[in-house]
Amino acid sequence: MADARPPAQDRRMSRTGLRVKFREAWRADELDELLARGEDPTASGELTLRALKLCDPAHRARLARSLELVVDHVSAGGPSPVPGPTILRREPINSNRAELLTLARRLSVDGIHCLRGLAIADRMIRFGDSPLYLAPSPQKLRRRVEDILAALEPEDEAAARLHRDEPWPM
Repeated sequence: MADARPPAQDRRMSRTGLRVKFREAWRADELDELLARGEDPTASGELTLRALKLCDPAHRARLARSLELVVDHVSAGGPSPVPGPTILRREPINSNRAELLTLARRLSVDGIHCLRGLAIADRMIRFGDSPLYLAPSPQKLRRRVEDILAALEPEDEAAARLHRDEPWPM
């Protein structure tokens, strides 16, 4: 009777792949920051896996839908969407409704989406201390959205303005 288990080498490869997946999930925030600063996505297995997730059309659609939900909830005057970060400052979202919906549409469309822009968008949408939820002024949120839109495009000009030795400002 043949052994139904995979060979030892395949089991080791499987465990290695599983470890990479766990580390990617555990370090997603840190990996997003590295990718937002322009880190090479092939520098590690975790960065590569995170980059693949960010580029996935389904993930981009979820980001776009999250933005739309935030705008809809603020426009309707309702409570913060649950689950998700609490919207502490509504005026910046109201003032930048068109820009946020433009970003949502950009994330939704097929085509080229530069990884830096996807990582920055992901961080802004997922973190409650980002300008989306906590901007001190509408201008700060507008600048962040403009930077993300620029960073989504090939050879973005926003990259020239960023300091690679500093973490991406939330």
